[in-house]
Amino acid sequence: MIEVELRSFINKDKYDELVKKYNADFQKQITYYFNSEQDFRMMKTKDYTQLWLKTGKMHEASRVEKVVKIDNKYRNDLEGMLELLNYDVDIKWYRTRSKIKIENDAEMCIDYTVGYGYILEIEKQVKDESDVEEAKKILENDFENLGINVSKKEDFDNRYKDYVKNWREYTKDVNEEEFLK
Repeated sequence: MIEVELRSFINKDKYDELVKKYNADFQKQITYYFNSEQDFRMMKTKDYTQLWLKTGKMHEASRVEKVVKIDNKYRNDLEGMLELLNYDVDIKWYRTRSKIKIENDAEMCIDYTVGYGYILEIEKQVKDESDVEEAKKILENDFENLGINVSKKEDFDNRYKDYVKNWREYTKDVNEEEFLK
């Protein structure tokens, strides 16, 4: 599948407005970005652990995405395998996310990431590269209907570079075990 995704940084007021409007239900996530030539990650939640791999460059509007979810009873073995394979963690991402199915088979995510900020992300999965442009138009319309401008890729790239450089400082007060509760 190809993930087509548009996103925007939003302020706290818009975040609170969207949470209220959609009666958002949140999940806490810790994502580990690995030192890999590909965009390879592991995400922990209270309920499951997920591995995923995305092709292409970070913050592109469309990328092939492969996802594997596993039961948490296998989490320690999975972490051990990744360690044996020398997948060191480059950064950790502490996110509170609400996923909401919206029309057009799209999914809206209302996020807060410690040290990174508030983000609205809307994505749609398509089967073929020929469907990407139409999906982008649908997502752009969703943003327009919400009165939110899509942020530039460069804005995300710059904020991400800052996060990579400073994530330990930004997240120094986060207790992982407490965060997932």
